[in-house]
Amino acid sequence: MKSKLTDEDKIDIINNLNIKIGSDINNLADAIDVEGELIRKKKHLQSSLNVANDEVPTKLSSTLKKAEHNSKQIQNLKIKSEQLKLKVEDFLNRTKPLRTELDKRFSAISRLEGVLLYLKSFEKIDELSSQMKQCTDDEQLVQLYGELKVMCSQYSKGHQAAYVKEYTHYWHNILKDGLTKHYEDVLKLLKWPFTSSENSLPPKDLLTKFTNMTRYLFLIQEPEDLTSSAISDEFNLEPNPCLPVRILLRPLKKRFAFHFTGARQTARIDRPEWFLTQTLTWIRDHQTFVKNHVQPVADKLEMKSVNAVEEFNAGLIALAAERLHTVLGLYITQGAKGEIVDIDGAFAHAIDETLGFHRELSAITDIEMNSVLAVLTKAETFVRWLSVEKKYALSKMDEALGNEQWSEPVAAGVSVAVGSVLWVPRSADWFIALLKTIEDRYAMLPQPGHRLQFLELQLELIEEWRIRLTQLMSAAMDSLQPDSFLTASSPHPLTAVINAAHYTRMVLLQWAHSLHYLQLHFYRRQFEYFTQQQHRDDETETTTSSDSDEDDDYDSEEDEAKKRSRIESEINEAMSLNELEFKAKMMALSEMSRRTSLMHEQSQYDIAAPIANLAVAEPLACELGQEEEAGVFAEAPALLAHLRDAGLSSLADHILLEFKATIRDYKKQKWHAMLTVEERALSVSGALCGPLAALCARLAAAAARLAPALAARLRASLATHLDLFLLQEMVLETWFNTGGTLQFTHDVKRNLVPAFAPPNKAASQICQLPRLLEACKLLNMDYDDARRLRSILAKQPAVGTESLTNHGITHIQFNEALQILSQRTDLSDASTPSSVMELF
Repeated sequence: MKSKLTDEDKIDIINNLNIKIGSDINNLADAIDVEGELIRKKKHLQSSLNVANDEVPTKLSSTLKKAEHNSKQIQNLKIKSEQLKLKVEDFLNRTKPLRTELDKRFSAISRLEGVLLYLKSFEKIDELSSQMKQCTDDEQLVQLYGELKVMCSQYSKGHQAAYVKEYTHYWHNILKDGLTKHYEDVLKLLKWPFTSSENSLPPKDLLTKFTNMTRYLFLIQEPEDLTSSAISDEFNLEPNPCLPVRILLRPLKKRFAFHFTGARQTARIDRPEWFLTQTLTWIRDHQTFVKNHVQPVADKLEMKSVNAVEEFNAGLIALAAERLHTVLGLYITQGAKGEIVDIDGAFAHAIDETLGFHRELSAITDIEMNSVLAVLTKAETFVRWLSVEKKYALSKMDEALGNEQWSEPVAAGVSVAVGSVLWVPRSADWFIALLKTIEDRYAMLPQPGHRLQFLELQLELIEEWRIRLTQLMSAAMDSLQPDSFLTASSPHPLTAVINAAHYTRMVLLQWAHSLHYLQLHFYRRQFEYFTQQQHRDDETETTTSSDSDEDDDYDSEEDEAKKRSRIESEINEAMSLNELEFKAKMMALSEMSRRTSLMHEQSQYDIAAPIANLAVAEPLACELGQEEEAGVFAEAPALLAHLRDAGLSSLADHILLEFKATIRDYKKQKWHAMLTVEERALSVSGALCGPLAALCARLAAAAARLAPALAARLRASLATHLDLFLLQEMVLETWFNTGGTLQFTHDVKRNLVPAFAPPNKAASQICQLPRLLEACKLLNMDYDDARRLRSILAKQPAVGTESLTNHGITHIQFNEALQILSQRTDLSDASTPSSVMELF
């Protein structure tokens, strides 16, 4: 069958022929070569087909024979398989009784072997016990006891386990008593316990013997499942110490009990620093020896659970914690009997000594051990601590504010720059130091809930401080006299209160951005969230239970208990206290990083970045209109800011009071009939000299006693009040001729404006009196421009405001500008002749 060529095949053939033959049609040599090649390929294909046709029948027949043979073999295998199955089944049926009998006998043999092993185990225990009775070598005894311990770990059920455990416990006590006696003899040779003066190393052979005895004691320790589950000391947060450490602690415990319990002079309950200091001394003198000669033995024995140094230190600390708990309890009982005069003073002294002990302990051991702090945070003790802290803080607050020197300025902080302006009142500096001292005391408490309670105490003290400042401000305002702030006398109470409120507020805002208070802030938010969620679930459950069953009280109480248990478990599953505190710390660190980067970005554009030292120049981010972030201090900074602003407002009113009263002569000058004088020949108006001099004197005296930021606020406030007062009371009620305009402009630009300029800026760089300066601009405007502007304001009010803005008039109202222009004598016309003539 011939196959038909496709068009593509034809095209490929034609292209190949064109390539091989070429473009010269007269040259047929290539065509002959192509023809010869095609003939050769044809013959090769024909010969291949002939060979294949000859081999196919042979191969096909051999393949069929092989397939038939394989099929027969498969059939034979199936027959043999069926025959074997029948034989196996027949064999199993015939041997079933025999197999059953053999199984019974093998089971009996197995039980007998078990009994034999059981009896042999008892025999081995008795044999080990007999060998230990006859043995006198400590090394061999320890090895035999080790075999008992291995058997104890192998047998865990039945009488066998109880028997071996009893023997193990029995021999442990015997070995412990014997080795302990030998160990104590070695310790006596080592002169244990040490003293600070004993720095010489013991002999090498003695240390070798100590090491061997320590190893024996480690090896004879009972397995954990054999140790008695006695109630451990409530202040010992560490597990029971290892046997060598317990023996090392014995003489120290005896000395502690001898010196610091009973009726001895060293056991005075009003001197807790004695036993606390002695505990630190013992830890300092002995922990190096334990680290170098006890812990290496445990490491060689691969006892990973043993930390000899921590166990030794924890044992001594537990003694101090127990004694401290007893002492704090005696303060209450003996205070009620009248045996201690100042019970609160003794309690505060014990708290200070305990916190100092914890700091030194952390420095010595390089780890946090909270056993002693756990005594302070017990419910009754902690509540008393808070009350005593508040009592003494309020007492010291009253004492400081009652001192005559409470308002004197001091250099706040330890890094105050030399020559800086002193403005922080002594009482405010003391109050901040008081808050900082309280913070240092409670910052080391391990539980964030306890720290939050102390934070609440700080907030109460801040509120008490604000109330006292408010009372002092009221008294200071009542004591203001006409000659106040005219002389460089002692600081006036009003400025001292303003400075105190400002300083306290700035410090609180800075603290709110610190890691300590940010962490408390975020922790309280998380805790409040969980508390609100719990209350919400409580209300939901209560509503559901009341709707479903209102008659069964027992069931409702049971449901309430289950509900509370479920909520607590959900809170615990959601986030533990440690996780909650860790999350709060991470959020605080993130917030600090954000604020630091933000301040860095701002400092790149602000060449006058705020200085960290409050006594030199405090950061005024919140003064620049940014939102205050008081954080954990909530509304306290805002209330202090309100108190400060009220004081500044009262101070500004007092300074302006005499100025407003004595400015009448200045207003009544004949501004409409003044002679025109050259500008360089002008001088301040005589009627303005007295009021302005008194105002400047009071402003300078007040500014010198205020913080730099407050002085700037006072200066700006006075300028604003004066600007509005002179505009309304004088400019809008006065006619000005050319001479009067020149004089008034000279008074404003060369006298009033410089009077309110900050010390570090020229008058031309500020605009403290914008209304008066714009009024001068209107009065000094060219005749044609002034007439044109007045006409626009009078006839086209819609575009009047735009015209004022084009002339740079933005602070004066539309009607005020029209009135000022209308009261220029050079712009008076026939419409107002009588009003102008009345002035003459």
